[in-house]
Amino acid sequence: MSRPVALVTGASRGIGREIARHLADRQFDLILVARDQARLAAAAADLRERGGGAADPLPVDVCDLDTAPGAVRAAVARRGRLDVLVNAAGIFHFGTSTLAVADLEALLRTNVLAIHALCQACLEPLAQAAPGRIFNIASVAGLEPFAPVGGYAASKHALVGYGRSLARELLPRGIRVTTLCPDVVDTDMGAGSGMPPEDMIAPADLSRAVDFVMGLSPGAVVETLAIGCRPPTQGARAGA
Repeated sequence: MSRPVALVTGASRGIGREIARHLADRQFDLILVARDQARLAAAAADLRERGGGAADPLPVDVCDLDTAPGAVRAAVARRGRLDVLVNAAGIFHFGTSTLAVADLEALLRTNVLAIHALCQACLEPLAQAAPGRIFNIASVAGLEPFAPVGGYAASKHALVGYGRSLARELLPRGIRVTTLCPDVVDTDMGAGSGMPPEDMIAPADLSRAVDFVMGLSPGAVVETLAIGCRPPTQGARAGA
């Protein structure tokens, strides 16, 4: 029997790389998507060594909506199957009323439109899995308002709403969709929050959340899963 296959975006760093490591340890073959070709190649080499399976680097900008979906379809076709899609690529900008329109556009393009495009690209192979899984990485900022980060919150609110609707649409096709909503995670993005690392969520907690959802019985459905952290001791909260 062939090994299960997972496609992970944002796989060269942060949450994406952590979840990719976890899936490699669980004997998944991997398709790794990120923009930085050198970092992605290094991540792929590390993951092949960890898991003993395939880790195919796919250097592509997920925001290039004209080319990214086709590149993803071709990579999945080469593997011959897809069991899990993890949409971990995302960006962050401070600002609400002061946020530049171009920055808001970039937030929506990366955190919402690119995810929609990749979900569309992967639907057919995921429907052939038993079951197929989609994990979208959002944020607690998608569940409640934060005054300094309205643009980011808007993008993550959109992703939560999209993910919940997609979950209900795809459930009859055997695809389970879960949107993970962590508070501040100890990554490069989280470093701007001003919180000490010991008060942040560990990246490995996102892998544990994936394990939790995938380990539930067939009758259990988790559309969203929020993961909190201790209140910050100083500064603003940047989200996932």
